[in-house]
Amino acid sequence: MNNAILKEMEILWSSFEKFDVDQKLEAFQRLKESATKEDLPVLLDFLRSERNDFWIRELLAEPICDLGGSQCLPELFDAYDLNEEDGHDNDGFNAYLIDLAFSEPENCKAKLLELLSHQNFKHKDIAIWLIGYCDEYENKK
Repeated sequence: MNNAILKEMEILWSSFEKFDVDQKLEAFQRLKESATKEDLPVLLDFLRSERNDFWIRELLAEPICDLGGSQCLPELFDAYDLNEEDGHDNDGFNAYLIDLAFSEPENCKAKLLELLSHQNFKHKDIAIWLIGYCDEYENKK
């Protein structure tokens, strides 16, 4: 495991009395700069951590989208739903998902259609919403 990423996550998970918002954002920036595709399994584990709140899940969505792309949509959708349950609007999360759809529209749409083909897939609404962005990008070509 990348110890630098773990160190930055510990800062993100710390109380605001110990680290203020600026310090946490600096830690996140260092995490993003040091994370590689090899760190993706660890980032996904962190995304699923019960230590997270909506803010940390939304922050982690960015490097996960960048490094893992469409293959990480199931985990991203799970985190998205947790944020909604926490009452968060997911504005930043929406932007990362839209960027993902625009950066790899064919792969993203294929993954979304695969997910939608599963009878028990529980993220149908967001998957259909995101397919719209894949189609929008395709229509602009």
